[in-house]
Amino acid sequence: MLLDLDGTLVDSRRDLATAANLLMRELDLEPIPLKTVVSFVGRGARTLVRRALDHADPAQRVSRTDPRLRRFLAHYESVLLDTTAPFPGVRAGLAQLKARGVPMAVVTNKPISPALRVIDGLGLTEYFGGILGGDSLPTRKPAPEMLIEAARMLHVPLQSCLMVGDSDVDMEAAESAGIRGVWCSWGGFHPEQPRGECERVDVFDELVLLARSS
Repeated sequence: MLLDLDGTLVDSRRDLATAANLLMRELDLEPIPLKTVVSFVGRGARTLVRRALDHADPAQRVSRTDPRLRRFLAHYESVLLDTTAPFPGVRAGLAQLKARGVPMAVVTNKPISPALRVIDGLGLTEYFGGILGGDSLPTRKPAPEMLIEAARMLHVPLQSCLMVGDSDVDMEAAESAGIRGVWCSWGGFHPEQPRGECERVDVFDELVLLARSS
């Protein structure tokens, strides 16, 4: 089983918004509402920063080496465990899946350094046979390479995997990789079910049952 992180396993909305607004304050720009920042999450830190700056000042531009991206990441590293927590049922569900021998990996577009800190800081590392971040490979979701590599790390056939996530990015990645996509509705980051074919789960227990029947 391949799982997204933000909006799927953990609720990191407030810490991501705090980091974005620390950057806005540093640049003398207006703060951005929580709901708006959350809508920017899913395609990696650079996209989040670009969208935040476009929202605050459309004249802003962000390159791959833009120092403002590094400043955002520095701010985020300083707050990433302030309020972030697993969603209800996640910890118990992961324990059940591990006990049943279900191989699991995290596949997130969040950069690998903060992803590892969040997962380890919340005591979730033991459940995963692999963790890939948005800078682990040359491409990231919705390209399929991260999913292919995660299956390799788990030593399982790609076709046996489910890709579980809360956004269209995750479902597009599943489609690109030719595997089943499972959309979780509980995250609150992207409340609208993605278009296209995907299964839906509303609580983590349903995901446990789905894995049992797979």
